[in-house]
Amino acid sequence: MRYARDVYRVAVREALDGAGCDDLPRNGGVVVAGLDRRDREPAFSPQADAVAPLGLSKQMASQLIDTLVLREYLERRTDPGDRRRMEVRLTPRGRRAARAIQDATEDVEAELAARITPDELRGLRAGLAAFRALHEETA
Repeated sequence: MRYARDVYRVAVREALDGAGCDDLPRNGGVVVAGLDRRDREPAFSPQADAVAPLGLSKQMASQLIDTLVLREYLERRTDPGDRRRMEVRLTPRGRRAARAIQDATEDVEAELAARITPDELRGLRAGLAAFRALHEETA
């Protein structure tokens, strides 16, 4: 699994560098990719939802969002329905980063699919899904 993580990390980093997004902070790709909605104009999402998959403390999550806003990957506003909450959405630069991440991921998966059989690929995906379920049960 370490090798898989490394292959994805290198591919994504190279794609981000090529897209002019070489300053995307650690864990920023998870936020940016999670907010990406290719089929429509980016909508605002609750800030807490954007960072939830990372399991960060409120302070760390806030610092990450601040960095993403300062580096122009995200736009932030006060939730019109609840002024105590903040919402975020991707900027054009954030959408460019999200597309680079998605393209890199698809390229890695296409390369993997070219090296193993469809049955092996299905088995690999099932095994990874099982690891995810184990993680969610123990988290």
